Amino acid sequence: MIKNDFMKELENTLMLTTEEVEKSISTGNIDEAKEIVNKGLKSIIGIDIGTVDIFSFNSLERFIANEMHYNAEKFIAFGCFMKLQGSISGKENKENSQIDYYEKAIESFYKAYNEDDEINPKYLDDAAYVAKELSKYESSLDIDKKILRIYELANKLDKAEDTLFYMIRKTNNDVSIILEGIKFYNRLKEMNHDKLKEGNLPLEEVEDGLLELERRLEM
Repeated sequence: MIKNDFMKELENTLMLTTEEVEKSISTGNIDEAKEIVNKGLKSIIGIDIGTVDIFSFNSLERFIANEMHYNAEKFIAFGCFMKLQGSISGKENKENSQIDYYEKAIESFYKAYNEDDEINPKYLDDAAYVAKELSKYESSLDIDKKILRIYELANKLDKAEDTLFYMIRKTNNDVSIILEGIKFYNRLKEMNHDKLKEGNLPLEEVEDGLLELERRLEM
């Protein structure tokens, strides 16, 4: 019950924060939008945007997960706040800042959803949106891998496949990436066929992709 109460409070905070930020952005009040995000960060996570700007995500993890409970929920919240902050940076035409916030968002969503398969899938659409935005830029291979996984979890399987082959081209057919791709397709083969169609990657295409990677592995 306590966990459910915390999640309801978190969801309510995120909903209100998103509405207020979008309203402030639409009226051109960027400073107000920033303050709203900062207020939410301090309320739910216990850190401010100044701290976020200084530290890498790996360093921020210890601030987010400083208790033994609700960590996955906090990582989702942090991902949502970073998504909003990235949108604000986009309105300011601060591309580097936008990319940094989106990368922290994708790492946070990944940590929540990849490590806790019972967490509410409600925010996977937010995570997939960030993945789509990040796909416009050149990111590290580690971020690419997390984008692929987020797309898979969000059942945007065609985009996951596109990311996979982007990684393969990027690494010039690196064997380790091809092997990860084979595991990806084998996971999909275990899925419900209707679910595959919903993800725009029917079984026939999954099998074709698997055969292509097996061919590349033998080259």
